[in-house]
Amino acid sequence: MFAKEHSPFSNRLRLLIFILLSFLITGNSLWGQDIKSHEIGLLWETMYATGSIPGYAPVDDRMTYPGGDFWLQTGKNLAGRGTWIGVTEWTDQYGVFHPTYVSEGGYANDEAHGFTFPISNKKQVRNRLPNVIVNGTADVRILDKRESSTKAFSLDADERIETKWATNTGISVRRRSYAFANYNHNSYIVLEYEFTNDGNVDATTTTSELAGQNLKGVYFGFQYYIIPGGDRGHPQVDEHDDWVEYYGNQPGDSLRGLLYFYDGDSKVKTYDDIGDPDQFTGEFLSPQFPGIGVLHADTGYDNEDDDRSQPSTIEIKPQVRFKSYTKGSTEGEMYEELSSGNQSQGTVGVSPNPYDSDVRQPIALIAFGPYDLPPGESINIVLYEAVGAISKKQAIQAGKQWKDGTLSFEGKSGDDAKNALIATGRDSLFMHASRAEFAWRIGLKNIPTPPPSPNLTLNSGPGRVEVSWVTGDDPENPHPRDEDFAGYRVYRSDRPNDNLYTMIWECGGTSGVELTNEYWDYDVERGKNYYYYVTSFDDGSDNTTGLFPGQTLESSPFYNRNYELGATATVPPSSNMDSVLVVPNPYHLQGLAYGGTFQEDYLETLRPEDQLSFVGLPAKAIIRIFTVNGNLVETIQHPNPENPNSIPGSADETWHQISSSYQTIKSGVYFYYVEGWDRDGKPLGSTSGKFVIIR
Repeated sequence: MFAKEHSPFSNRLRLLIFILLSFLITGNSLWGQDIKSHEIGLLWETMYATGSIPGYAPVDDRMTYPGGDFWLQTGKNLAGRGTWIGVTEWTDQYGVFHPTYVSEGGYANDEAHGFTFPISNKKQVRNRLPNVIVNGTADVRILDKRESSTKAFSLDADERIETKWATNTGISVRRRSYAFANYNHNSYIVLEYEFTNDGNVDATTTTSELAGQNLKGVYFGFQYYIIPGGDRGHPQVDEHDDWVEYYGNQPGDSLRGLLYFYDGDSKVKTYDDIGDPDQFTGEFLSPQFPGIGVLHADTGYDNEDDDRSQPSTIEIKPQVRFKSYTKGSTEGEMYEELSSGNQSQGTVGVSPNPYDSDVRQPIALIAFGPYDLPPGESINIVLYEAVGAISKKQAIQAGKQWKDGTLSFEGKSGDDAKNALIATGRDSLFMHASRAEFAWRIGLKNIPTPPPSPNLTLNSGPGRVEVSWVTGDDPENPHPRDEDFAGYRVYRSDRPNDNLYTMIWECGGTSGVELTNEYWDYDVERGKNYYYYVTSFDDGSDNTTGLFPGQTLESSPFYNRNYELGATATVPPSSNMDSVLVVPNPYHLQGLAYGGTFQEDYLETLRPEDQLSFVGLPAKAIIRIFTVNGNLVETIQHPNPENPNSIPGSADETWHQISSSYQTIKSGVYFYYVEGWDRDGKPLGSTSGKFVIIR
C-alpha cells in the first residue's frame, strides 16, 4: 500500500550529496571536510584549513550577516580571502635562492596548493551545542554540529576555532578565531594570528626542512575580496558597484584601523539602487557594511608591544590590477605589492562612480612588516571581522515603504531617506569595531558570559505546540556556574531561515511568572509550521567587567533553533473520507512580504509561501494530484516518511506544489484523488476534489 514515492524533501538529500561530492573532488580531506563554523552570534563565519577559501562553492559561512539561514547561509559578504607571506634573501627547500619571494596563500589561487599545507582545525566551546528534538526527531545543522566541537571551560570566548597550517616559506601559522554569545559583542569575530619560523614546509610537523634560516624582510599580508550581500541568486551580485574605505591611518581617526565595504549605485539601473532594493518587494538586499579591523601587531619577534605604525601597507585597487602568480606576476612584483608602503584610504574620491575601471571590483591587501624572524621565533598579529547593518526587519519594511513612496527618515523622503537609513549601518559597524577594541584591551576572557542555552524539545499537540527545555545534564541544578541566572524566554517565528522572531513568553526574573521548563503555545494556526528558540537570561549581578555593568545578559538566539523540522498544532485523524479539503483554495501567491520570491522553480529548500495543506485526512492516505488533462503531477503519502514535518496520527499533510519532476506547478485547475485507511489498515474508501492555483 505504501510503496516508496517521490518527495521534494529528498532534494535535501541531493543537496547534501552534492556538498559531499564537492568536498571529495578537492583531493584533500582536510580541505574538503574539516571546516569549522561560528554560528553563535549575529556574524557567522566558516574557518577553512588555511588562510584562504576553496575555488569551488561549498555550503559555508562567509562573513554571513545577519546569521539565521541554516540552509543557504544567505547574507554572505566575503567572496575571497588570502594570507601572503613575503621574505627576502631566502633559500627554498630545493636549494634555490630567491632575492625576494611571496608565498601566495590565496585568494586568486584558491586553496593555494603548493603554498599552504593544512595541519589541524579544531573547535572548542564553553557550552556544548544544545540538542533540539522535534516530535522525537533530532534537528541537525549542516555546518555547526554538536559533534564538531569539544567543551573547554578555560576559553577566552564562548567559541574558539584553532587552525594550524604550514607554508612553503618555513613559516607556520596558527590562527585562533573567537566568537561571543554576549549581544554586545556578537557582531564581530576576533582573529589572532601567530607566525612562527619553525622551518616546516608541509603537513608533517615532525620534520623541519628549512630549519636554521634567519628570515629577513618578512611581511604578512591579508587579502580580502568582499561583496556586501553577495549571495547566489542575488542578481545584483555581478554589478560590481561597491565602495571601499580605510579608516584609521589619518590624524584624528578614532579606531586602530578599519577596512570596510558598502554597496554603491549601479550604472545598469534606471533608479537609485544603493542597498540593492529587490525589484518586486523593495527589500534592501545589500544593507551590510562588512569590515576588517586591526587590533594588534607585534613590534618585533622580541617585542610584543603593539606597533601603531602597522599596517605598513594598505593597498586597495581593482581586482584586474592586483598581482598574482596566476596572472604571471614575478616574485619581485609580488613582494613589491606587499612592501609598497602605500596607505590607501579607499576608492571614494578616486573616481565619481564605483563601476569605473579605476575602482571597479576592489580588492584590499593589508600588510604588516618588515620583520626579522630568527629560527623558532614568532610574530603575532590580531585582526577582527565585523559587520554593521540595519536589521532584516527594517530592510524589509523600509524597503516596502521606499517602493511604495512612503518612506521617511530623519526628515528625508524617497532615495534620500533610503540612503540615509542604510548609511546607519556604518555607525553600527563603527560601534562593533570600538567594542572589539574594548574587548581586546580588557582581555577577551573578561567579556561577561550569559547563561548557556538549554536543550529544546518540541512536540505537536492537539491545538497547540508543546515547548520544553532543560539546561545541562542535571535538571535539579541546571546552572551550577551561573549564580545570577534569572529565567527563560521563548521566541517564535513561522519562517525558519531569518531573524523575524518574536518573544512570546518568559518566566522567572521580573516577569511575575514562576520559573518552569515548559510552555504550551496555543496561539497557533492549524497546518502552519512554527520555529522556536529558548534563551536563558541572568539578572546582571555578575556583569562587572562589561560595557554596561549590571546589564542583564541573554544566551545565544541561534544555539537551539529548530530550522529543518517545524512544529505544528495537530488535529486527530478523521474516521471517514467526508471532510478532506485543500487549503487555501484558491491559492494565490502573496508570500513576498517577508522574503518570498518570484522564481519559477524551487532550489534546495521549500518556500513557506508555496505551502498547501490537505486537511481532514484519515490516519493513512495516498493523495494523487492530476492536471485537467489527467496527467499525474505528484503522489503523496500520509504520513509521509520522507517529509520530516509530516506527523503520524494527524489529519493534515502539507505539499509545497512541487511536481515529481522537481518543478513548481503553474497556475491552473488541479484535481486530487485520495484513498484512505484507518490506523489498523481498514479501507475507508476514497474521495476527490479540485483546487485552483493563481501565480
